Amino acid sequence: MKRLLAVLALVVLPVLPAQAAATTPDAYLNEVAANLGDTGVWVDPDVDELTSTEVAQLNAAAKNAAAPIRIAVVPASKLKNSEYGSLAWDGEEIADQLYDRVGVEGVYAVLVDASSQSKGRGFHAVQRADHGPTYHVEDAVDSAVDCCAPNYERMLERFILRAQVVDKPWYIDIAPWAGGIGGVFGLWWGIVTLGARRARRSDEKAHLSVVSPMLNEEIIALSQQVSQLPATSEPQQAKLSKDVLDTVEKARHRLDAAKGDADIEAVTTLLGSARYGLVCIDAVRAGQPIPEPTPPCFFDPRHGPSSAEVEWQPEGGTTRKVDVCAACKQRDEAGEQPQIRMVTLWRDAKPYWTFGEELAAYIDGYWSQGDGRRWWYPEENTRRAGERMRSRWASRRAGARFGRWRDDVGTSISSWESSRSSSSDGDSGWSSGSSRRSYSSRTRSSGGGSSRRSSRRSGGSRGF
Repeated sequence: MKRLLAVLALVVLPVLPAQAAATTPDAYLNEVAANLGDTGVWVDPDVDELTSTEVAQLNAAAKNAAAPIRIAVVPASKLKNSEYGSLAWDGEEIADQLYDRVGVEGVYAVLVDASSQSKGRGFHAVQRADHGPTYHVEDAVDSAVDCCAPNYERMLERFILRAQVVDKPWYIDIAPWAGGIGGVFGLWWGIVTLGARRARRSDEKAHLSVVSPMLNEEIIALSQQVSQLPATSEPQQAKLSKDVLDTVEKARHRLDAAKGDADIEAVTTLLGSARYGLVCIDAVRAGQPIPEPTPPCFFDPRHGPSSAEVEWQPEGGTTRKVDVCAACKQRDEAGEQPQIRMVTLWRDAKPYWTFGEELAAYIDGYWSQGDGRRWWYPEENTRRAGERMRSRWASRRAGARFGRWRDDVGTSISSWESSRSSSSDGDSGWSSGSSRRSYSSRTRSSGGGSSRRSSRRSGGSRGF
């Protein structure tokens, strides 16, 4: 019996190191890289800070970005050395390790999930490329952490938007003898630009058909309110009254000549300024100082500037604070429903914020301070709808299309070279019989990094 137990020990014991090796940071990053063969966002199932819907939206945003962006959201516990209890890599090197395993040039980011910075929570990103543009990766990391940490969804939204912005212009030298190529390219550019403009004008024309009646109604109501202001000889009140009247007239003329979203935004900015002017007149009459400008009442911008905050929860959303006027604050304290700006489209009356693209310019104008600054609009779905619309417009431009084509060509060449290199290495890479054969052409290594890294173009690392 003792001899039998000894034989079993010799058979079983060598298996244990292999099982342990599967849980090392190196092995774990290999699994992460297997999920990021293409651009996009991958979230470890153990991370519960993001919903499946949010992950799908972020993944789509990364895939549609002008830059090739790959993002992984992973728990800190899986990147720690069991021997020391600390992360296996520091800062940008975490993102570099992911790049080494995927082996395709681009932007790589790793959001490490933990309960605090001291336990490993941080955001790390790097761009590796020998050719093509340099993107604002470092600024994107700083912007994401400074504006939105620890909200993972908003952090990744901001990072994706910023990390696809080119840091340095990319120039193409066209020799004099290449005039024919330049002519064809110019013709293509003009056709694409014209098509993008027509598509955008079509969208804006549809927006104007929805918003124009609303704004005309608001201008009439505001004009009647201004006409009822009592005459006064007090200089400050008289000047404020004249300014409000002039502002309403400017809004009327701008609406009459409106052709698109820029005009809609200008009109609602003017109407917001006029309502603020009425508040200033009331303050002067009461002998009080002129108040600072505030965002309009969230429930209905026609109510004028806000003066308080209330808790509000949209259907299917989370509770957040919104700015409201004094009347809406009183209704909230009395347990009554707020007076919401309802918009009728296709016979259905719905709150104005449910019409994302149609009323994006309307909302942007009301939440603009008129000097380039904007107040934060609290309804996230509406805000995202406007951002998607503008991203769609931008993606139709000739520059964006050419950039995607150039990046696709570069990625294809890199993949081909990597595949050829893997083939010439024989058994040094993935074996031809591996279950991951489809992934082998997209990766460089499975155990700790590439033998050669492309140039570092930009990168950043922040704990939070």
